Amino acid sequence: MLRAIDPVALRAILRRGLERGLWTVDQLDRPSSGWLSNTRVCPELFPNGYRGIAYSNPLRDEPEQALVEQPIKNQQPEYDENAEFPF
Repeated sequence: MLRAIDPVALRAILRRGLERGLWTVDQLDRPSSGWLSNTRVCPELFPNGYRGIAYSNPLRDEPEQALVEQPIKNQQPEYDENAEFPF
């Protein structure tokens, strides 16, 4: 099954924000108010409480391989002015 969000891309975005001073690693250790709001459940319907995905900081859980930055490949093909067009 494919993931909705690529973990490598997410870590890269968080690292860029960290380098720009938008947040700190310690701030990412705490779940956001939106996360806390979404995990609050009705105790009458869910007597055991929230039992979904546990919150974690993606930068703290980063595998050693992801610490090495990968170059971003150019997605556009190179322009060749001598190429023949089929029309």
